[in-house]
Amino acid sequence: YQIPLAAPPGHGPDYGHFVSKDFVSWAAMPVAIWNGLDASAWPPRATPYDNQAIYTGSAAVVEGAGPGGEGPGIVQIYPGLCNKADWPACETGTLLAQAVPADYASDPLLANWTKPSYNPIMENTQRDPSTPWQTPSGEWRLRTFNSMVYGSASSKDLLAGKWYEIGKSDDFRQCECPSVYPLPAATPGTEAAYEEARRAGMPDTVHKTSCGGDWWQLGSYDPGAPRSVGSFKPTPGWEDVFAQKRIDQGNFYASKDNEYPTLAGGKRRINWGWATVPPASAQTLPREVTFNAEARALQQYPIEEIAGLRAAAAFDRRGVAVRGSVGLGVPAGVARQAELLVSFSLPSESATFGVRIGGSSSGDGIGCSVNYTAGAANASVACGGVRDSLPLLARETSVELRVFADWTFVEAYFQRGRVAITAKAAFSPDTVASLTSNVTVAADVSLFPMKSIWVDPDKVRAAPRVYK
Repeated sequence: YQIPLAAPPGHGPDYGHFVSKDFVSWAAMPVAIWNGLDASAWPPRATPYDNQAIYTGSAAVVEGAGPGGEGPGIVQIYPGLCNKADWPACETGTLLAQAVPADYASDPLLANWTKPSYNPIMENTQRDPSTPWQTPSGEWRLRTFNSMVYGSASSKDLLAGKWYEIGKSDDFRQCECPSVYPLPAATPGTEAAYEEARRAGMPDTVHKTSCGGDWWQLGSYDPGAPRSVGSFKPTPGWEDVFAQKRIDQGNFYASKDNEYPTLAGGKRRINWGWATVPPASAQTLPREVTFNAEARALQQYPIEEIAGLRAAAAFDRRGVAVRGSVGLGVPAGVARQAELLVSFSLPSESATFGVRIGGSSSGDGIGCSVNYTAGAANASVACGGVRDSLPLLARETSVELRVFADWTFVEAYFQRGRVAITAKAAFSPDTVASLTSNVTVAADVSLFPMKSIWVDPDKVRAAPRVYK
């Protein structure tokens, strides 16, 4: 992540570092990659090509990058900011460079990163390199802010820092924090529809960008021949999902995704967002991205490991009758760092129902609601002043609303993340939680106080690995 620190003569930011073995307990680590320095050894080695700042980059798992050059390992590709006085080749102010773990054997938390001597890998680029993707030919590609595509012929060449410019793509729009990745797995419960759509021909690729908000679109990617930009086009019969779709209408920007293991040993796509909330911003919960072929939409939902942060339920009841405002009776203050999970049965008439988390006397807090019209294909949803449209399937008889409150903001997930909203909220010490509805609806409700994620690095170091 970007940390507002810098070594002289730079202005920063640099590469900050948090570490976890289970996505539940996290430790803050020292700066991972400094501007102008390779700090993996003492005294640090000067790297004048990036002495101004280390901007947002991407990590890739590459075969042959592991310990001793065997097996998979991590490569960081980042934009280094340069100045012409110290790096005469600097024309655009930005270049691309790589960093790799300095010593896998004695550094299990990967605190020390080194900048190989082949750097920089590309001169006079723009910022924001995407995570590289590998084509069937074995060529690696990435794109930058300005839609330029760069390539490396093989994993061996990538690890030797051998990259080349391929050209500008007219199909990838110019935007910050781009990403290109395969269509993710089916949303749980929609596997049959996913498989049917796959056989008939559905989109195969997600293209994500950050431009006045974060957006994604789905289409068909043809890599073409090596050293060509390829193409990204609408998929026949799925032209609607090629349109840009806002990932989160709220305080959410510059999200970053990658492929991660599951607890069962499989693979999944996880996206993290920058929550632009007080007092000084935060990272959102890690969200697993899946594709719902029935709803023709990507969904994003907190990963299953987040349940490990739950304390004992402060409220847990089925079939609660809600009309007007129904308080949950939890102690004051508990709800300002909590998960509220509610499943509302859809009524036979139009209704507005939801939750409110806020002060019992101060009037602060936030409400999240569903404005439901009986029989409609979409419902209007909102958290505070942030609104979106929730697609509903004809077979659905309930709407799930899952809200995580964390002192100054909430993350709300409607219908298992078919819509997600990150919104600012001020929670006072007397914060309580309630359900609201203008007609009688039944709700299954659980409220869990949430534990802190923070531990020290030694605790992470001693923890067992949980992923295969």
